[in-house]
Amino acid sequence: MKSNQLGINIKPQLGGDIEAYCGKCKDTREHVIAALDASGNVERVQCRTCQGNHAFRLKSTKAASTRSSSGKSVKPTKKDSVLEPDGSGPLRPYSMQDRFTIGDRIEHPKFGVGVVMEVRFGKIDVKFGREQRTLVHGG
Repeated sequence: MKSNQLGINIKPQLGGDIEAYCGKCKDTREHVIAALDASGNVERVQCRTCQGNHAFRLKSTKAASTRSSSGKSVKPTKKDSVLEPDGSGPLRPYSMQDRFTIGDRIEHPKFGVGVVMEVRFGKIDVKFGREQRTLVHGG
């Protein structure tokens, strides 16, 4: 069960958003809950990036570690996950005229769903999966 920013448990429901591993994108991405089993657990999801429909997978063992330049497998540190905004707010379409704040979830027509990581005058840094992009905005 997922908790919101206040620590309140949120029961998954059809059409809701959930982070899941996408085999087509080869990364953990934002998905829409497409089916629940009899006990209310997530069974099938649809990727918001590639629109692929598949069984729910929390994360991949491949996604849990990354390769360093020396070729050795390196686990992500706790510090890496703490510094990133959780992006649990409502999904907003990206527009250059809108203002965004850190932690806002946006949907870009080319890059898909992302989370605002940093806000500067007239620019925002948005993390789309593993990539971070700088976009122009009205702030």
